[in-house]
Amino acid sequence: AEVMNVIGKVSGKRAILVDDIIDTAGSIVQAANALVERGAKEIYACCTHAVLSGRAYERLAQSPFKEVVVTNTIPVTPGDTLGDKLVVLSVAPLFAEAIGRIHADQSVSAIFD
Repeated sequence: AEVMNVIGKVSGKRAILVDDIIDTAGSIVQAANALVERGAKEIYACCTHAVLSGRAYERLAQSPFKEVVVTNTIPVTPGDTLGDKLVVLSVAPLFAEAIGRIHADQSVSAIFD
């Protein structure tokens, strides 16, 4: 992966990078570095699925991210930490609500209203 352009003015701004999956973290860290080069003051990342394979933990630890927020759709093992930089959110309440609504023949899409 290669960062080609940053669209918009990020100098002095707080940036949030959103992705569906962070696997080796190469692409998202390159994107963060591009934002730093263009003057972003704080950078956060969030993703749905934290695969975190290969050198992902090392890359994220050395990255300019202030915080990396992921869900637990893929287990993050206790030994795999980035200290306070890694925040893991549980999807269990959302799944439980969806299952309960399906069982009660209620709208699942209403969860997101």
